[in-house]
Amino acid sequence: MEARPSEKAPGSEDNPTISPPFKEFLSHLDELRKRFLRILIILASATVVSLFFSERLIQFVTGRAIFDDAPYLALLYPTEGFVVRLKVAFVAGVFLTVPLWFWQVWGFLSPALYKREKKVILPVIIASSGAFLLGASFGFWVLPHAANYFMALAPSDVAVYWSLGKYVDFSLRLLIAFALVFELPLIIYAAAMLGVVTTKQLRKYRRHAYVGVLVSAAIITPPDVFTQIVLAIPLVILYETGILLAMMAQKKRKTEETV
Repeated sequence: MEARPSEKAPGSEDNPTISPPFKEFLSHLDELRKRFLRILIILASATVVSLFFSERLIQFVTGRAIFDDAPYLALLYPTEGFVVRLKVAFVAGVFLTVPLWFWQVWGFLSPALYKREKKVILPVIIASSGAFLLGASFGFWVLPHAANYFMALAPSDVAVYWSLGKYVDFSLRLLIAFALVFELPLIIYAAAMLGVVTTKQLRKYRRHAYVGVLVSAAIITPPDVFTQIVLAIPLVILYETGILLAMMAQKKRKTEETV
């Protein structure tokens, strides 16, 4: 009896109905899925490990709020303590693994880049991890000042009770916000090196950028004017730093083109 030929899967390489560009797209999609899965596994592992240290991490975050009359941190509903531990462990996992995130991004992008583009992007990818952690450190320095400001607004004859969950949410959002905005100069530098933007454009649209800065600060920070201003000021400084880096990038680019 003649053997029945094996059927090909619709997405297989030998399927003649699939065009080469679509095969390439599926290949990239599969690579993206694999790298995203790796990031999730790495993050989940770091989060589980951080859970064992969650109490110390909570003390580390809340211990930065140093007041003359410290408020009481209270649990306002039964599951709040558990939720707080999960959130703190998750964010700790993010900070611990962010260099690996950037490395996975590089692994996905590098095959599609030209040699010159790799020379630009790789240093930015490496520096991004440091900038992310530096931004979080700066946010950690800002945190007690923000907390003191809000504590000072409380009436003197009122006992202050803060929800532990709300305070931890406030703290973590502040840290993540500063970590993200510290990436701005590197993004501008990379864009200038690749010829996407010029210093002339950055200066021309400076006012528009500042409006965007204020809107961004309002979105990514806790909903109060103080922290929005506290974030907007570094954002403006970082934008101006980005312009200086763009000038350096343009000079370097011109030098490379003349060689």
